[in-house]
Amino acid sequence: MGVTPAKSKKTKQAKKRSTRARASAAERARKAMPSAGVITGPTLLAESAANHSGNPSFMWRLNDPIVQTYARLGKVLAESSDLFRNAGPAGGLILIGSGRPTQIIDAGSLSPAVIERCSVVFVGERKAKCDLIPIRHLSGMLGTDAFLNNFRPLDRFVRMPMYLPDWSLSRPGYNDGGPGHRMYYDGVEAKVSEEIAGITAFLDVMAFASNADRTNAVAAALTVMLRNHFLGAKPVLAVTATKSHGGKDTIIAFARGETPHSPISYQSTDWALERAIVGAFGHDPDLGMLVIDNARRGNNGPIQSAILERLATDAKPLLYSTGRFRPERRVNDFVIAMSTNEGSISEDLMNRALPIHLAPIGDVADRQSPIGNPKLEYLPKHANQIAAELRGMIERWKVAGQPLDTGARHPFTAWAGVVGGILKANGFTDFLGNYAVRRTSDDPVRVRLALLGAERPDQWLTATEWATVAVDQGVKDIVPVGDRTTLVAQARGMGVVLSRHQDEKFVHEGEHERLALRLTKARTRDKGEPAVRYRFAVEERADIGQSAQ
Repeated sequence: MGVTPAKSKKTKQAKKRSTRARASAAERARKAMPSAGVITGPTLLAESAANHSGNPSFMWRLNDPIVQTYARLGKVLAESSDLFRNAGPAGGLILIGSGRPTQIIDAGSLSPAVIERCSVVFVGERKAKCDLIPIRHLSGMLGTDAFLNNFRPLDRFVRMPMYLPDWSLSRPGYNDGGPGHRMYYDGVEAKVSEEIAGITAFLDVMAFASNADRTNAVAAALTVMLRNHFLGAKPVLAVTATKSHGGKDTIIAFARGETPHSPISYQSTDWALERAIVGAFGHDPDLGMLVIDNARRGNNGPIQSAILERLATDAKPLLYSTGRFRPERRVNDFVIAMSTNEGSISEDLMNRALPIHLAPIGDVADRQSPIGNPKLEYLPKHANQIAAELRGMIERWKVAGQPLDTGARHPFTAWAGVVGGILKANGFTDFLGNYAVRRTSDDPVRVRLALLGAERPDQWLTATEWATVAVDQGVKDIVPVGDRTTLVAQARGMGVVLSRHQDEKFVHEGEHERLALRLTKARTRDKGEPAVRYRFAVEERADIGQSAQ
């Protein structure tokens, strides 16, 4: 059916009135609510959106290459200075806000960060629109270097001042110490003290077995302060005592200071101990010290643990336990401390240890301390002072030219050289002077070898003769069980044991004197055919009560 001319004219006039009304409404909407709707003029919209939200605007040009857009947006967001690229395995970004870090690893966590920092305007050929960034683009940005490279990389967030690789102290805010040491320090300027009165007052009330044990306690505190150095090459702090309540936990508290720590119970089975360790790190990823409380021997053997040995020597150990969290590699920026009253520590673990031994005399309940309770009163009250004094020791070492202690003997050479150098620069002596003593005391075989050497010092004897001495001294169990049946078998086993410990140092403490012995081996002739003989050469002899290495 056709349309009459009159009706056609009225229809055209109505369309014109409708068009003018819509245009007028759009203009009013643009002036009243500039950030909403679809209108013409993308530049004006962007400016209005920025004024309305208080944030800068970002023009998302729909025709630009997407990688280019990601890079431009990353540059805008990076200007806020509180977003960093996560250099850890999780990737993504880290937001530092309200004194705590927040990981941004998915679209849901990135979207609020964008909204709070800029207004995104999508610009096409004929129109522009304020809108949220689609999830696919948010996810894409978190996996694209073009976006992530705009942000400063961050390895760690710390609340305590740390020493960077060039031995400079971290300052409040962002510190770029290079890969692995790019950190954000959320704290005040670190204090440095020129005195060590607080440290000395504490050391003077502790019942150390020797001056070396006293010095090693300070070495333990320095090791914790420098825990982000010597990755996979820091010792286990092995704190032992002759009796309960001898001060082991107090020494560990002195060493850790205010470092985040977690105490866990020792387990003789590795899987149970590893499960506890993984759980501790899962609960607090920022741990700086693991404390193995009151370790005890299992099945009458020495205290040993493959997981502790691995954690001491692996720069980036894999932490995993069945049913607990996901496998994750963790930078070895923590220190392990272990305390024990009874039992010997295995040779493998002792080789990776910093020994500190306490030998209190008398009833520990009757002790009177001039500084009050060292653990519960003195250390909490003077924690900041002691930390400042430890930093002062490091600064004096730096002023002295950072000399290394080349005489310190330990498998972790770099650690021993630096820590020993700091101690020497501040007047502490006998660093690791107890290393041979504790290795002997904590190893049943070495204890028996030291006894043999003290019984026949400086004498060249064959393996058969040493086997006879062992039987006379009641230590024939020094040889493996299979070699104890006959004298010939004992001699064979004794030769294996002695050869295995050739050129090692032993310390024997008798009733009246202390001997430092070194086991040597040679093929000699003594009234007959040449034969392999062994000798415990005396390197040092001292009366009990005098200092001996």
